[in-house]
Amino acid sequence: MIIDTQLDVAQREFVTKLDYYLPDDQIDENVTMLVEWISKQPHLPKITDRKWLKHFIIGCKYDLHRAKQTIDKYFVARAEHPEFICTFDWEWILFNTKNGTICLFPKMTPEAYRVMCIRMKPMEKDMKVDFKLFFQLFLAILDLQMNIEPMHGEIFLFDLENLPIGQFMNLPPTMTKNCIDLCFNSFPVSVKGIHYINPPAFIGQLLTFVKMLLPNKIKTRVYVHQTLESLYQFIPKDVLPDKYGGTAGDIEKFEDKWFDYGKANTGWLENRQKADLSKRINRPNFGELGVEGTFKKLEID
Repeated sequence: MIIDTQLDVAQREFVTKLDYYLPDDQIDENVTMLVEWISKQPHLPKITDRKWLKHFIIGCKYDLHRAKQTIDKYFVARAEHPEFICTFDWEWILFNTKNGTICLFPKMTPEAYRVMCIRMKPMEKDMKVDFKLFFQLFLAILDLQMNIEPMHGEIFLFDLENLPIGQFMNLPPTMTKNCIDLCFNSFPVSVKGIHYINPPAFIGQLLTFVKMLLPNKIKTRVYVHQTLESLYQFIPKDVLPDKYGGTAGDIEKFEDKWFDYGKANTGWLENRQKADLSKRINRPNFGELGVEGTFKKLEID
């Protein structure tokens, strides 16, 4: 397996003690209700993959009502922004790995959070970062992850060591806004932290730009680390690769494995489903009870 998905004793204990935790039998009941609800939404694809739906509900903090809202946004956003759900040219992707890469670290934190690392590489002056491709890969990896495991919590680690200001100035604001919306508002992901390491001199400008686009709650979870020592307070060394003073292994091997895994799943990635907006008559009824919802409190990340 490309990532370790089994929770150890400490991770399982942390997860099961969460206020909103539900045991498997109750999650299974919610999956059945979610399948029935989806079947009544004419604009949504008829999803019946119970494992995927279970992962979706867990990512929504076990809240069925929130899962309905998010799954509607998930498929509608993909129809509204098809540029992020694309046909992948793996030769072009391989070429662009000279500029930067994205991967998930194999091991989770003690809280069962997964770390996604986005890092820049040294580049020639005349090269430009293909930010659209980066956003496409970012969402593709999140989709692949949700196929493999439930998202108990996500940490995003940005290594900016080789990001020159010229590339930052080329970052398209509208495209960035749309990608952030797809990730934070239409994905079953609880963002536990956004961490920047090796910050450039213009980090203040970058943070101002990014925070303008983030949900208010997430803004308080953005951290800039001038040294790796402060990063270890959030991500233990045994989760981090050698490059960042950790013991988990070689980051380039992680990146190569994710490239190969994505390439092996090209067919699935290129056929990800989205809503049929022509059939979206009105706002779906997310309901309150039973098949249309639960008593559980709606909690927004």
